[in-house]
Amino acid sequence: MSLEPKRAYKIVLIGDPEVGKTSIRRKYMGKSFRADYLKTLGADFAAQKVNVEGESVLLTIWDLAGQSIFHGMRSSFYHGCKCALVVFDVTNPKSLENCLKWAQEATNYAKNSLKYIYLIGNKIDLEEDRLVNPENIENVAQHFRESLSFPVELYETSALTGENIIELFETMSRRLIIGDDKKEEQLELHTVEKTSELKQKSLTETTSTNEAVGKVVQLLEELENKFTTLQNDLNEVKKTIDDLTKKE
Repeated sequence: MSLEPKRAYKIVLIGDPEVGKTSIRRKYMGKSFRADYLKTLGADFAAQKVNVEGESVLLTIWDLAGQSIFHGMRSSFYHGCKCALVVFDVTNPKSLENCLKWAQEATNYAKNSLKYIYLIGNKIDLEEDRLVNPENIENVAQHFRESLSFPVELYETSALTGENIIELFETMSRRLIIGDDKKEEQLELHTVEKTSELKQKSLTETTSTNEAVGKVVQLLEELENKFTTLQNDLNEVKKTIDDLTKKE
């Protein structure tokens, strides 16, 4: 029997249109929750439980549309995200230049929840068409670090072949967990002389967190069922309209 996840992490995939954000997510997590969300809401997401060093973790990855028309809608989807994956196309230098704009958008809207930024060069399978070299990428990453005061990790991937995709998400998940573990260790050192009443409070908070993660999983399942039902109803309405049109 699989263990219920004790932690949940929200990640956003951002970058210019057609750099391969959706393909990266699909390569790692498979089919999305609702593929037509990108056309209507400007965002799509997928969620799944992953096992990192024996610990079950829930990842929700939000794929945000890059078109400017969705700018106003994107702001709300950054709330609570822990990590931003900023994607560019190694055959398109302009998409790399725009990464700083995307990172700034993430830090502005995510505020204090954002802990890590990954700069990801996608489409490395198109080596003959490559126009972005490692020096260009490092220059942008250094600009990230200086202007945003954020640790930035570099990755190159191919959503077509899957190269480095699993390694990217496993490293990211492990880093998120280790970061949380360090915070917990610091908290234990700080509260080593606390009374039994505070220890009980800590236990209650941990239980509440577990319950909250379980509730997220349950809500996602319920939401999926509701949309499936709605889609079936819409199909039935369409069929009825088609039948009436044929009779006329």
